[in-house]
Amino acid sequence: MPISRYRKTRIIRNADSRYTEIFKKRDIRYADQYSFEKFKSLKLKDVPNLQIETHVWSSSDRFYKLAGQYYGDSVYWWVIALFNNTPLETDVKIGQKLFIPIPLEAIISVWEI
Repeated sequence: MPISRYRKTRIIRNADSRYTEIFKKRDIRYADQYSFEKFKSLKLKDVPNLQIETHVWSSSDRFYKLAGQYYGDSVYWWVIALFNNTPLETDVKIGQKLFIPIPLEAIISVWEI
């Protein structure tokens, strides 16, 4: 069930004057970039049939490993990171409880990815 995070992503043209020096050094006038929308924040009532697994973070944990363990595919590491509002593994402390939303399909359908 692979789903690309980029399938609905717009590309925007950045010609912001704050980047003039960078553009000049690279001999370009603008840069094309992905435009990312913010994920809407979720409330548990917004996701029917959602279950939450609790995982206590240890020193050997990584988001991709947890995604592989709970979802069967490490590519969904970002779901765990976003759901816990911890975009980087360095934001998680050893012993901290992470909440793993299950089933994966329920979260993805609400986020409309």
